[in-house]
Amino acid sequence: MKRALLMALLLAGCVAKPPPNAAPPPPAAASGSFIGAPDAVAAPSQWWRLYGDVALNEHVARALAANPDLRAAVATLDAARANARAAGANRTPDIVLESGASPTTRGVNQPSTTTVLKSSYELGAEVAWEVDLFGRLRNQSSAASADAEAAAAARDGVRLAIVADTVGAYLDLCWAGELASIAARQITVQRKQVETVQRQFQAGEVSPLEVAQARQLLGRLEAGLPAFEADAQRARYMLANLEGLPPAQAAQFQCQRPPAIAGALPAGDGAGLLARRPDIREAERRLAGAGARVKVATTEMYPRVSLGASGGLIAGALDAFITPLISWSFINPARINARIALAKANQEGALAQYDATWLRALREVESALADLNAERRANQSWTASATDARSAARRADARVAIGDANPLLALDARRTAIDTELQASLSFRRLAQRQVFLFRSLGGGWEDIAEPTNAKRQGG
Repeated sequence: MKRALLMALLLAGCVAKPPPNAAPPPPAAASGSFIGAPDAVAAPSQWWRLYGDVALNEHVARALAANPDLRAAVATLDAARANARAAGANRTPDIVLESGASPTTRGVNQPSTTTVLKSSYELGAEVAWEVDLFGRLRNQSSAASADAEAAAAARDGVRLAIVADTVGAYLDLCWAGELASIAARQITVQRKQVETVQRQFQAGEVSPLEVAQARQLLGRLEAGLPAFEADAQRARYMLANLEGLPPAQAAQFQCQRPPAIAGALPAGDGAGLLARRPDIREAERRLAGAGARVKVATTEMYPRVSLGASGGLIAGALDAFITPLISWSFINPARINARIALAKANQEGALAQYDATWLRALREVESALADLNAERRANQSWTASATDARSAARRADARVAIGDANPLLALDARRTAIDTELQASLSFRRLAQRQVFLFRSLGGGWEDIAEPTNAKRQGG
């Protein structure tokens, strides 16, 4: 036994300790600033506060506190951390305490006190410890820790999605109300115009064509209003769902004016995504765990050495001993090689997933910047066009009033003004949506949020 233990110790000296699990470098495409970014200023933490809307901040806080998807992610993280603690505890000795008592008799055939039942007590302790000569337990602990860190990144990803969805739903609610208000004002103005055209028709000043066109424009406006009201209800239901509330409580959510961010949006640089995007950090930690499991599989080629010791008071006497235990499965190398090959294949898959996550993140940010910049240009054009269309409509009305133009000119100018005003407002809504998608692609906002506890469900 001593020779076997000595052989194991000698083999341990011949095996180099594995290097730490270092993250692989990001792709070359991640270097430098983004193509469409105006500057390389880092994305702000809690970016939704840039809107300066107190109600929006409250919605985000409630969603982060009560969202069931986040509670599930926190539970998964708690389980992963518990598993990491258990893996780390395997590197420490196991201590077992035992005790026992049993009745005994002596000389039952002799009429004396020896025939009285007596008790025999035993008290002992056992210690078992695996000597981690080749790093099996260490790498198992590293793999479990990497899994816990990946679960933490996944939790951050859920928080990021919840924040982005909450901000998006709130902006949709605000813009639905704004668009409904614009449509209602246009409907009011157009009804008055229909009444005016009908009076002109009765006076013989216009033909039935002008009356029909005025009514047709009014019908278009009235047909578009229910869609905006439905958008508002849908946004309320989304907010209620994100905040863990039933749809019946969604009616309490209101928004008077859409918030906006003034100035250029900070985007940061490509390499900075590693510190922000939770999916990149999760992929990197999955890769680290896969690398540690390759090392765990490799250690099966070497023997496991355990030391056991026991001692205690048995039948009134002290007994103690120490024994080594060596197990070695080298007699089945095919199984060991298969496990190593499986672990290496999983590692290659994790590496490919890591690279794919990087490339997807870069594509999403660049696409978000391109969409945002394009919508900004379109918004400027629509805003200028709406201003010109309103001016043209006023001038057309003035010309018709003095009899210098056909009433159809005023109707056409008014229809154009209404359409361009609505399109400009829709462009502002799309611009707000593009901003939210950009922040979501950048992956920030969760850094300064206190780590949540997995609170009980409401009413539970």
